[in-house]
Amino acid sequence: MSDRDLCQPSVHDLAGRIRQRDVSPVEVVEAHLRRIDALNPRLSAFFTLTGDRALEEARQAEAEIAAGRWRGPLHGIPYGAKDIIETAGVRTTHGSSFFRDHVPAEDAECIARLKRAGAIMLGKTLTHEFASAATTINPHYGTARNPWNLDRITGGSSGGSAAAVAAGLCAFALGSDTGGSIRNPAALCGIVGLKPTHGRISLTGVCPNVLTFDHLGPMTRTARDAALVLQALAGYDPRDSTSRDVPVPDYTANWERGVRGLRLILCPDFYTNAEVDAAVERAFESAIVVLQDLGAKVETVPFAHGGRLLDVFRVVAGPEYAEFHRPFFTKNPDGYGKDVRERLAWSFDITSDQYVRGLRQRELLRRATAEMFRGADALLLPSMPCTAPPIATLKARVNGKEYDGAWIHRPFLSSHNLTGYPAISVPMGFDAEGLPLSLQIVGPEWSEARVLAIAHAFEDATPEIRSRKPKL
Repeated sequence: MSDRDLCQPSVHDLAGRIRQRDVSPVEVVEAHLRRIDALNPRLSAFFTLTGDRALEEARQAEAEIAAGRWRGPLHGIPYGAKDIIETAGVRTTHGSSFFRDHVPAEDAECIARLKRAGAIMLGKTLTHEFASAATTINPHYGTARNPWNLDRITGGSSGGSAAAVAAGLCAFALGSDTGGSIRNPAALCGIVGLKPTHGRISLTGVCPNVLTFDHLGPMTRTARDAALVLQALAGYDPRDSTSRDVPVPDYTANWERGVRGLRLILCPDFYTNAEVDAAVERAFESAIVVLQDLGAKVETVPFAHGGRLLDVFRVVAGPEYAEFHRPFFTKNPDGYGKDVRERLAWSFDITSDQYVRGLRQRELLRRATAEMFRGADALLLPSMPCTAPPIATLKARVNGKEYDGAWIHRPFLSSHNLTGYPAISVPMGFDAEGLPLSLQIVGPEWSEARVLAIAHAFEDATPEIRSRKPKL
């Protein structure tokens, strides 16, 4: 069996082969390590490798499965972890010069849960400095490159994770999402990225960005894989101040029902002041038709507060971001890259009065959003208004016009961090240059199972989209 045969299947398919002992975890891990060795020098997706440890864990997994102690669908599956997630005995830099030699003593809760599920970490994936922006151009550790075109950005800040999954360097990866940092790179790299409801996955051991907006989530090649990883990660953690004690359902239950009879809404008011490229519009319209043909009811609804969401996001995010960074900045401002210093500058300028007012406004906007979702199963919108911008210029092209590619995602993605609602990005086609386009599905609070089911139904109806792979 070739390395490609072991590195391209979904988690679901690979898990079946491992459980039936058609292939061993050792073979799977070895194949992925060889692929990393061959491709990572060009992609800079993985930053720190743990190959020896991974092989040791693979041998243990092989012995357990042979003895009839299969732990579940992640047992023996290799993955990558974003380098803001603490890993015991493995360097965790947070993408920052301040943590260049930081080796944690304990695993983050998410890593501990994946270990219990039998998943095998191959290493840490490159992130934007302190997960602070959407390019994964890191002044300290390098630039992640998009597998579909090495001259394009991966997006960020979970850009290394997205590139690793898209290129087949690991079966899945962990990302974090404060304003789109899972969904943005998932969209630009042509994979699936899930931001679950805020409080669904523990943040213990994850470097904070904006704690009340921070989410952790899976980055995978299919919606089913995202559901399998979420199943292992979800659940209450009393050590995490953001965690909420809400029952965890079976995320793949009743998927055979499809989307027939579901009410899916469109709401351009979320991105009314943002231009969308014609290629994205065409793919989005086609995606809507697919879901309608599957029996979903689609209608457009208004939302009077769409323009306010990002304003409130900013006044809440700024002080929370500044609170973590102030001690580091005071000690050594030059330890930060230019773009992060610029973010800190405006964050420091927001007053405590503005922040308190922002908290009140956020709660009112959450209530208004909940009212908009009343009677609806999900909201559909593009994940991104365009394809990945060039690394050299960071200029995003939308209908021939140029925009700042580092922030163009915000109207489409960041609003759903303010509400904390679950949202998933899934591939919905390609532009004329062969770069990926992405559909975003957003659900009401705690509706991950439904959001995943909709994504799976769309995938099932459009296999031709997933048949295309980066040519590396």
